[in-house]
Amino acid sequence: MLTLNFILLNTANVLYIFCFGVRDVLWLRILAVTAMFLLLPFYALQPVPMIDCIVWQFVFIAINVYWIVIIVRERRPPSMTEEEQLLYDHVFKGCCSPKGMLRLIEHAEWNQVEFGTKLIERKADLDKLLLIQSGNVSVQVKGKEVTTLDAGNLVGEMSFLTQGKTVADVIAEGPVRYLSWDRVVLERLFETNVELKSAIHEIIGRDLVQKMTAQDPRMDLTESVFI
Repeated sequence: MLTLNFILLNTANVLYIFCFGVRDVLWLRILAVTAMFLLLPFYALQPVPMIDCIVWQFVFIAINVYWIVIIVRERRPPSMTEEEQLLYDHVFKGCCSPKGMLRLIEHAEWNQVEFGTKLIERKADLDKLLLIQSGNVSVQVKGKEVTTLDAGNLVGEMSFLTQGKTVADVIAEGPVRYLSWDRVVLERLFETNVELKSAIHEIIGRDLVQKMTAQDPRMDLTESVFI
């Protein structure tokens, strides 16, 4: 006849077996805590209660519950403003997590300029990478407009990659709100976070492909949309 102790002990051991089979550390800890709780009455119902084992079970349970809470908090989707959510959906989605984007934004500066403001000057040494959040800008070479860029487009990506001089003027066609990353700040961040470095380079790659596809093949190389 099966006794309660027999059921508790073997159920706990089965759960421990499942622990060894799961890859997700959260589920591993949840299963382990469940098994430990089942062992508490097993130790308590012995002819002589195993107090030492019970105490150690509570210690193990407390440690695992602490890490379960930490993991759940880390995995919880961060709260984002409407502006941040739109930015993630249109630019960062697929490149990094929402938390990764928010960390990138923490290292950027928000800027707001009005019509006619020159964001970038031709043949300048640019030490920043810009991302348009709203509004439109005109890309001009020698006073001639070669293209316009709107929300979601990067500005200064080629100069950022090559560290060469800019090839066009970029002028706001109305109110423009944009993010600006300093090169030095980004390089320091990349040293400690390879994921964010990959995300930025993937976004730059997407942006370059989009601009290359949209560029008129008859356009002179000196009138490139790459800034």
